[in-house]
Parts: sequence; structure tokens; C-alpha cells
Amino acid sequence: MIFINSDRVKTTRKLLGNLKISASLSNNDYKFMLESAYHLLSSDDDTEYNLGLSIICHVAEAKPADVFIHQLLFDCIIESRVFLYHEMYGRVDSNYLSNIGHGELDNFAESFYTLSTGTILTRDQKRLFEDFQKYRRLVVSAPTSFGKSRIVSEIIIHGSYNNIAIILPTIALLNETYLSFRKNLLIRERYNLINTLTQEFGSANNIFILTPEKMDLLLDSHPQLQIDFFTMDEIYKIQDGDERKHVFTHCLYRLSKLARDFYLIGPYFQDFSTNFLNHTNAIFRRYSAEIVQKDTIDISNLNPKVEFVIAQHKFKKLVDNDKNLINITKKIDGQTLVYLGRKDTVETRARKLAAIQTGIDIQSDLIEYIKSIIDEDWSLVHCLKKGIAFHHSAIPKYIQTEIVDAFNNSSINTLVCTSTLTEGVNTSAKNIVIYDNSKGSNLLSGFDVKNIKGRAGRFLSHFIGRVIVLVPLKKEEEIGTIEFSYYDNPNLTAEETIQVDKGDLHNANLKERINIERVLKGWNIPLELIRQNKFIPIHNQYSLVNYFRNNTFVLSEIMFSTQYPKLEQLDKIMGLCHIHLFNEKDQNNRNFTIGNLTRLTKFYIYRSPSIKELIQTQKGAKTDTRVRNAFSLISQYFEFALPKYFSVFENLFNFVYAETYGTKDVISLKALITKLEFGSIEKHEIALKEAGVPVGIINKISNGLIGCDNIDKVKAKLALNPNIIGNLTSYEKIILRKYV
Repeated sequence: MIFINSDRVKTTRKLLGNLKISASLSNNDYKFMLESAYHLLSSDDDTEYNLGLSIICHVAEAKPADVFIHQLLFDCIIESRVFLYHEMYGRVDSNYLSNIGHGELDNFAESFYTLSTGTILTRDQKRLFEDFQKYRRLVVSAPTSFGKSRIVSEIIIHGSYNNIAIILPTIALLNETYLSFRKNLLIRERYNLINTLTQEFGSANNIFILTPEKMDLLLDSHPQLQIDFFTMDEIYKIQDGDERKHVFTHCLYRLSKLARDFYLIGPYFQDFSTNFLNHTNAIFRRYSAEIVQKDTIDISNLNPKVEFVIAQHKFKKLVDNDKNLINITKKIDGQTLVYLGRKDTVETRARKLAAIQTGIDIQSDLIEYIKSIIDEDWSLVHCLKKGIAFHHSAIPKYIQTEIVDAFNNSSINTLVCTSTLTEGVNTSAKNIVIYDNSKGSNLLSGFDVKNIKGRAGRFLSHFIGRVIVLVPLKKEEEIGTIEFSYYDNPNLTAEETIQVDKGDLHNANLKERINIERVLKGWNIPLELIRQNKFIPIHNQYSLVNYFRNNTFVLSEIMFSTQYPKLEQLDKIMGLCHIHLFNEKDQNNRNFTIGNLTRLTKFYIYRSPSIKELIQTQKGAKTDTRVRNAFSLISQYFEFALPKYFSVFENLFNFVYAETYGTKDVISLKALITKLEFGSIEKHEIALKEAGVPVGIINKISNGLIGCDNIDKVKAKLALNPNIIGNLTSYEKIILRKYV
């Protein structure tokens, strides 16, 4: 590298700061900056390299007209080895391509970064890809705009794997990945894409695209399944604060012992568990260069009436952040995500933004569909008419997908969201406005702040992502070292200890495991029974077993041989689960007390209500509250918590009954659990629901698909008999094709 002195770097940084404020500089200043950038970009130091990238991105954003500056910019792009900047800037400034030269040497340089698929890699992507080919087990920390997921496709295409698992933390990210793979001919021709547990699959040529929970169930039900390669996205979630970290950790543990190769990815952490790396013979790599630069405009500490500038637009700071939000989103260019910490406040802010949009009355098939299926008075309907939308976890999955698609194709300009869209989902947002400093009931951590900011700007669409901060935030920071609790925590919980192979336990954890086995033996309860009820506290399970043993008359009261238990039996089951199995969060949920939850569960099971009917049963004076509560009930309890508790209840009940009377497996709650999870017990309807098809569409085509017990048979029958979907609207057909 040619040495660049500190005074020149200091001057360059000052000029870059001026450019961010003024949006343009003199040609001499551009020349000075780009000449500095050329030398910085040859550095192996990420800080220097990143400064070089920042100069490229900010000069490109400014669009200088001078021919010589264009040539310097082109030279810097070649030196950066981010060759796609060239194509991007050609789309931004039509004069650029005609002004610069593109000789054979440049084509030759680019060819070193082009894979056989035609994919052009950046400098760091090439290093990562080569590392994977060499080591085959890789843990990677890199910025959100790095293109980590892009490497997954190339690993698959260039590999020779029989079975692959893609583990994703959210349904939104799962849907995005599944649809992306479906469009990739090189992947689709070689592999069956499995994104539901109802799909049939052979012994090879499968890609399982699943959440950790679903992957864990798949491994339980197919113990002989071989996985050759797996990837897990947003890997930091193995030590995240919520209860899902246990299943993330357990899924990673199982797959890392099963698969030959793996690629674990996530943003903004400095190191990964040394014990995990040593156990698995894996390599850690960290990248910090941002190929989409982030500019932050923080107005949180400005006094009222103080002026600030965003993208050459002048504003005055107001006391009311709603007014600040409205003023900013009205003027700035590019699409905007607005982050808030709670579902209800997301809806409130979206309504306020929609209310000031005058002269706009958008009509769309999505709007009409939501009106017919859910409620025409739901705020999402009114917002969409104004080009605004909101997004959170209680919105049905297919609507989430439609909203993101509409945002990415510019039908929606402003999208107000919780962390559902700031944890891995790719959008076309140039701007992120951070309105809240909370995430649910907790303050945003420094890592949360950095992760949210990282979602501003998208490579190939933007050189600069813009972050506008309205509230005081913790200083953004990376996670230090991500720990893998099974190998790193010297004091695992009892529930974790029994999930780890005994040979992987040491010292206090091994003593704890031996003690648990001794205690369970004394209680005359098999370890395997407790173990299969993953992460339900052992003392809670013992409490229910002990209750049954001391009240054997209850066994006969709950005994049933029909598809579902009787009403009074379900009352009893719900009550016992609440007392003995519910965690503290579910026990103390004010929106769904056990009485209310029992009433709604019985209504759902025995009456099979439509979504509209279920919404009408909810408490709340406003339509938005009732809609939000209905979908929260489905996503939190019907699809997640209650199936978990009922499965444990069935296992423990049958154990005590067999112990008492000698008869095994006397009750089955499988139909009850299936009805809660999928809204149906018909196999063809379950297959469609699990694939992501809305219930309203399923109801219309169900009769024509009777006898199809998996999604592949459904697809075949639809191909053979197109008349089955004859009663669907054109929009419903589009949605169906997206998922089936």
C-alpha cells in the first residue's frame, strides 16, 4: 500500500463531513478526496478501507458532473473491488458510463471476483467464499448490508450436498428466503424446497427452510435424517433475551453434531464462543466494512426551534415528535421505515401519518381482500389507501409478505414497524426513522440500535442509508463475544443440562445432570419423558405428575376416546396446564386470563369461527384493538404456547395412567393441537395453511382437494384440474401461486 499521511486523512475526513452537510463540493475537493480514497482502498485495515468506501458512496450520492471526477470515481470503484458500484452509478447518472473508459485490465480484474454462476462478489465476499471452500465450517460477523445471505446461494450451487438446512429466526425472513430460492433456477432444478412439516421428501436433494422450532420437530420425527450442510441466520439469537434462545441453542447443537459443513451468520459481533469453535473445528471471521454507508442525523438532543438539515431540506425541531415525523417523511427522498417498540404504537403512528396524506386514495386488490376477510374499519385498510402501512408480529403472515412486497415495489412509501422488519428482512428502505428507544417493555440495547441502523439502505439500490433519530438512544455497539451456553456456561439450568449429551458436560454441569437423574429415579419418572418435553421446567412437570398420582380420580374424569375432549374436560385440561405448566408470562397475561383464554379456545375448537367472527369475540372498544388481540391470540397461544403445553400434558397424563392402570397412550390431544396450529384437522387444509396460504382462500378451494394429504399432491391436483381455483378472484390466484 502507498502510505497516506495522517494530515491528508484528517483533511479528507473534514471534506467528507462537509459533503454530508452541503451535498456538493468543488471539483478540486472531489479530486483530493478520491485520490485519498484510491490509496485507502488498497489497505487491509478495515477502518481505512471503510473510509475509502464512504468517499465512493458519498461522491456517487452527490453526482458530480465533471468527466475527470467520473474517471477518478471509476478508478476508485475498481480499487475497492466492489465492482457492482459501477453498474449502480451508471443507473444513477447516465453521463457516467459515456464519460469513463473501461479497458481490458478492468475486465480482467473483475473476472477474479466473478463466480461461474456470473455472480460478482465484493472484496470481502470473495474472501469469505474462499474461506468457506477451504474450511467448510465458518462463523461470520458482518454488517447488515454485507450480503451474507447472498453467499448461501453460492455455497449451495457450488457444493455437492444431499440435504441442506436453512434455519431462520422469523416467518418473514423464512418466506423471503423460500421465495428467493424458488426463483433461483440452479437451486430449484437440483433440490426440493421444504418449508413445511407436511411435505413428503426423499432421502436426498432436499433444502429444509425452517425456523429452529420446526427444525427441532423435524429431527425428532426423522431421527435417521442426514444433513450435510446447514446455515443459521441472525446467530446472535442463541444468547438473545427471550425464551426462544433455548430452542435456537438446542437446534444449533444438534445440527453442528450432525452436519459436515456449516455457515453461521449474523451482524455486529466481535467474536464467537472459543469452546464452540474448538468443539466443532470451525473458523471465525469478522468483517466491518459497510458497502452501503450509513449517515445518522440525531435530533433527539436539539432544543425546540433549532434548525437541522436532512438531504438539503431544512427543518425546525418541534417539541411534538409526531409533528417531527410527519415533517421529515413528507420531504425526504426514498422509502422510509419508521421503527417503534410496540404493536399498538406502531398502529397509532401509521394512522397519524396516513391522516395528513391529502388527495391520495389508492385502490388495490390487497385493500379489498383485507376488507372482505378481516374488517373494512381496520386501520391498515385506511393506511394502505394513503400509501402508508404498518407491520408487526400479530399481522397474518401472508399480509406481512404482501406489505413488504408492496413496499419493495414502491406501492407503499412509508412503513411503520416493530423489530419484525429490523431483524434480517431485506427491504428497499433508504431511510430509517427511530421513533422509540424501546423494544417491547425493554430499552433498546446498543446492539439493537446498531442493528436497526444497519437496515437503512440496500446494496444495488442505494449508496447511502439515512438514519434519523428522534429519541435519545444508547450508544450503538457490537456484541462482544457470542457465547454458546451448552459449552460456555458453567452453571446450565436443569432443563438445559438434560438436553446436552453427557459426554459434553463437565464439572458442575455434569454433577447437576447426575443429580437430576438420581432425583428423577427417586421420583420414579424416566429421564426421557422429561427430556422430550423440551424446556418446560422439570419442577413444573413433576408438579403435574404428582397431582395425577395423588388424584387418580381425575384420570378417569379427563379420559376421552373422541377426536376432541368434551367441553368440561377441556376446561379441566386448560386449568391444570395453567396451574402446573404455564410460564410466568403466560400466567400473568392480562389480555388473556385463563378464563378468557379457555372461553376463546373452546370457541375456536368447537365452533370453527371465521377470522371476522373471532375478531368480534375480542375485548376492546376499537376495531384495531380487537383485530390485534385476535391475531395475537392466534400467533402467541393457538399456534405456539397452547400446543406446547397440551403436548406435555398428554405425555404426562399417559405416563401416570399407564403407571396406574397398565394401559398406554389412552388419550391423544393431537387433533386438538393440530386444530389450534392450523385451524383445521384436514390434511390438505393443513398442508395449504403451513405453506402460507390464507384461510379465506383455503376455504374456497378445500372441497376440490379432499384426499391430498401433503402439499405435493395438492400441487399435482391443481395442475391437473385448474377448475378447482375457478371461484377465486384474480388476486387470490396470485397469492395462491406465490405459496403453491
